[in-house]
Amino acid sequence: MSGLSQIGKKSSVPITLPDTRITSSRPKLGIAIPLANEEATIRELLRRILRHLQPHDQVYCVLDNMSKDHTRDLVSCAAGEDSRIILIWAPENRGVMDAYFRGYRAAFDGGCEWILEMDGGFSHLPEQIPQFIAGMETGFDYVGGSRFMTGGCHASPWTRIFISKAGSVLANWLLKTRMTDMTSGFECFTRNAMSQVLKHGVTSKANFFQTEIRYRMHQFNWMEVPITYRNRNYSVGRSSLLEAIRVLWALYRAKPGD
Repeated sequence: MSGLSQIGKKSSVPITLPDTRITSSRPKLGIAIPLANEEATIRELLRRILRHLQPHDQVYCVLDNMSKDHTRDLVSCAAGEDSRIILIWAPENRGVMDAYFRGYRAAFDGGCEWILEMDGGFSHLPEQIPQFIAGMETGFDYVGGSRFMTGGCHASPWTRIFISKAGSVLANWLLKTRMTDMTSGFECFTRNAMSQVLKHGVTSKANFFQTEIRYRMHQFNWMEVPITYRNRNYSVGRSSLLEAIRVLWALYRAKPGD
């Protein structure tokens, strides 16, 4: 798979990613996926993810009390059939950020050298996993998915597109960052980059934590790859928006002087 990619830190010149081939030599990949009520799609999602994994890779499926259907049972069954699937039951989670970090930690503690984060429910497409692997094989510390670069797609209600785009523009302006998408998930880290995320954590309790992470990743050798994102939910909580503004302002105030 190939695609135009935005390069950070060392260069801003687009490159073409090489083809990704499943070889036994690449580092262990861990995929962290927070899940909720996914019983209608989880079997197909895992099947399509596993196509891109090697025998030593792992998929960490994080569930908590937000899951009210049979997703946990289905993941448990799948884990019994394929040892690459790991069920993480985390009833202590108090929000989406906790779920993501529980997956990060599980992959890190599991010895993964590369850690990929993605959403369930086909908000993110498993068929785009190879371009993240290709970016890591090229030597980058962080590969972030972008809905707003050439080849990317934000297939969502206009309200969510506007908030995501405006958030990226505002973050880049205030923080002097350069990613085309500063508010998205679907991203891959080296073990070293993830160690910094786990060490420093985030202050946000909602989805804005992705911006905090991307801000931190600017200290590493980074690149972006185009992704397709689908979300049919129109609502964005007022409290989440207010928290995003608060956290962004705090990052700006704490930013080292230029």
